[in-house]
Amino acid sequence: KVGDTWQLQVRLKRPHSTQNPGEFDYEAYLLQNHIRATGYVVNNQINHCLNSTWYHHFIDRIRQSWEMKIRNSLVDQTYTNFIVALLVGDQNNIDADEWQVLQRTGTIHFLVIAGLHIGFVAELMFYLGKLLWQLLPRLCLLIPAQEVGAISALLSACFYSALAGFSIPTQRAIIMITVFMIGTLLRRNLVNFYTLLLTLFFVLLINPLSSLTSGFWLSFAAVFFIIYALHGRIQTQHKLLRYGRLQLALTLGLLPFTLMLFQQAPLVSFFGNAIAVPWIGFVVIPLCFTGGLLLLGNEMLGHAVLLVTTKAIGLIWLWLAWLASLPIASWQHAISNIWVLISTLLGCLLLLAPKGLPTRYIGIIWLLPLFFYIPPTPKYGEIWFTLLDVGQGLASVIRTQSHILIYDTGPKFFADSDTGATIILPYLKNFALNKIDALVVSHGDADHSGGAKTLINNIPINSVITSVPDFFAPHPATHCYAGQSWRWDGVDFAFLHPASDNNDFSGNNASCVLKISTGKNSILLNGDIETPAETVLVKNAGENLRTKILVAPHHGSQTSSSPTFVAAVQPEYVLFATGYLNRFHFPSNKIVTRYQDNHANTLNTAFTGAITFRFNAQSLILLPEIYRSSKRKFWLKNITY
Repeated sequence: KVGDTWQLQVRLKRPHSTQNPGEFDYEAYLLQNHIRATGYVVNNQINHCLNSTWYHHFIDRIRQSWEMKIRNSLVDQTYTNFIVALLVGDQNNIDADEWQVLQRTGTIHFLVIAGLHIGFVAELMFYLGKLLWQLLPRLCLLIPAQEVGAISALLSACFYSALAGFSIPTQRAIIMITVFMIGTLLRRNLVNFYTLLLTLFFVLLINPLSSLTSGFWLSFAAVFFIIYALHGRIQTQHKLLRYGRLQLALTLGLLPFTLMLFQQAPLVSFFGNAIAVPWIGFVVIPLCFTGGLLLLGNEMLGHAVLLVTTKAIGLIWLWLAWLASLPIASWQHAISNIWVLISTLLGCLLLLAPKGLPTRYIGIIWLLPLFFYIPPTPKYGEIWFTLLDVGQGLASVIRTQSHILIYDTGPKFFADSDTGATIILPYLKNFALNKIDALVVSHGDADHSGGAKTLINNIPINSVITSVPDFFAPHPATHCYAGQSWRWDGVDFAFLHPASDNNDFSGNNASCVLKISTGKNSILLNGDIETPAETVLVKNAGENLRTKILVAPHHGSQTSSSPTFVAAVQPEYVLFATGYLNRFHFPSNKIVTRYQDNHANTLNTAFTGAITFRFNAQSLILLPEIYRSSKRKFWLKNITY
């Protein structure tokens, strides 16, 4: 349990994650959370608990105990996990569908204890402390009630942050509230851009790596647009109109940031936040704290209040779930060009400017690139090939002028997580690609087919081609066979294996082998074929096996890449799709040496991240784009190829 000290035998490795365009940077996450190694416990008799004392991780023990009391009190209640998330910051039990609702409505911040929650608690305690102090007039002569309120706000904010585990979002909120309350103590109005810059300075001074998080950019952008919408304006509007203007400013102001960070924007966020912000702040959070604290002294009364809290959450959830179900709830779009981002930000600033600004509506023109900018695409006869970094597995994306082919879909990690969801879909979103023309799954092994069903369920796919059609039932899929070919945008695609009358091979050796060519430049994708299939392939395909870029069969295992096959292919580049320090020790040193002895350049996704080639029929020199090298991030640089 929390606070225990254990002696364990462990196997550790340096922090490492897959690296692909559009993917969440897990290495950056580990770095900013001061995690310097990952690994697992080795079963050994020396493993035992050394001691357990009450003062070790005292606050975490309180959090754990309080969470257990809440869960025991609300057994089988629908929104128990929401209450736990709001009180102690534990979001681990919020399921994927619930996160999806919050994401589509732009209300995901409700379950992440940060400025919104801590700000509401601090504001409540400010006025409560001030009010109670004013009941004692003599004390007000010694210490003004305003100052007591500010101190109450700071203490309550620190208490709430401690309950949330002093996460990075709560640290930002504490610093921001501290700056504002210092202004209160000094009797100065610090609700201005100077305060925001001062807060930014202290946040980066205390934790420079916090700038790596999306929450950092969203929180400071939100506060900026709140100040921008209110600062220097005559407040003649009704409070509800001012509140509506504020929500509109946040919706429009955060649009470029959400598109840049998440490749989508919640179009219904104005309606979701307009209702949910006051409901969560003035109803749900006070009820959560009242019920949670009462539970410590009077379980029956605390249970009753928490039941009312679940009903309050249920009411707002009905509204959010309905909004999320609307077809127009979310706009899938990506900002991948820095000039489009700058233009969009400028347009938002102009549109939200005071009414008297003559050039205000020119902001609409500055927003046009957001809707009409067309990202670069391959030209006719050109191939853009990316071998994705998916760990121990294989997934790749092939683009022509107007078509997209996915060859293999990588491994399945957990019951609710696979390569399709975490790598391939984010990659496609990053380049504003919203369909797949052909999905080729070489064979049924989990490290090649793990993300296939996620893709089928989440993006339009024109055709599925595979050596295991039954795997996709009831979704229609056709069998790959040698001789099957087609032409897209001046680029030729042809299957070389297995034979249409194949009765000899199954499993790895029945993998779909696909050759993609433009002029004399080509790519050969082999799945997991091994020496028996390679022998047949050399016999049947002959000179047609020659290629410039080869994705090594079976990740470079010793059971594949036979001397005969290597001599027949004569690749210029050999790409190994493997996991970092994988348990199979792929690729085999013997196989790597074999290719290098045949004058091939070898690259391994475990060390390079995603590998991209862009070429056409006239390209004389093919140069790879190494994702890890292309990113100017120091934590990605210290890996040897």
